[in-house]
Amino acid sequence: MSNSHKKRNLAPDTLEAAAAAVMRTAVASGTPVALAGGLALQLYGSTRLTGDVGFVAERAMPEYPPERRLSFGGYASNVGGVPLDLILRDDDFEPLYQEALRDAMPHPTLPGAVIRPEFLVAMKMVAGRKRDEADLEFLLTEADLDVASTRQIVYRFLGPYAAREFDQALQIARWRAER
Repeated sequence: MSNSHKKRNLAPDTLEAAAAAVMRTAVASGTPVALAGGLALQLYGSTRLTGDVGFVAERAMPEYPPERRLSFGGYASNVGGVPLDLILRDDDFEPLYQEALRDAMPHPTLPGAVIRPEFLVAMKMVAGRKRDEADLEFLLTEADLDVASTRQIVYRFLGPYAAREFDQALQIARWRAER
């Protein structure tokens, strides 16, 4: 990652204000969006720091013009100086992200929705970066997760092999949490 794309960690209240601004803009423009990524994890209780707000979106938002493309689909922009990732999948995982968007839950303190942890698990399995592995472990052990529903989501969108990987990841995460 070049220096121009490095993100510094931001305070949760700064991130939440930026997320709320995106949510209000999305409502005004009729664009379905739902919070995902590090801030969503913080809202579920994670202590992971992040330097951006990430949203799964149904379509691009002209109010937030692209600054660069995201390798996994969509683009980076900013909202009031806070880095913004708009995730627009157009690959084999698009059905997962669209279902996650449709099934997102309203948040009590934000003017919009957040991706449910069951879908975040599948998204983290798709992403497979080092930080996603740590996020996955948090979701499997600390978030209020419906394990059976999560396994069904993983199986339906990622296949039987991924469902077996989910079972193994759950077993390992639980073992580590007990130690």
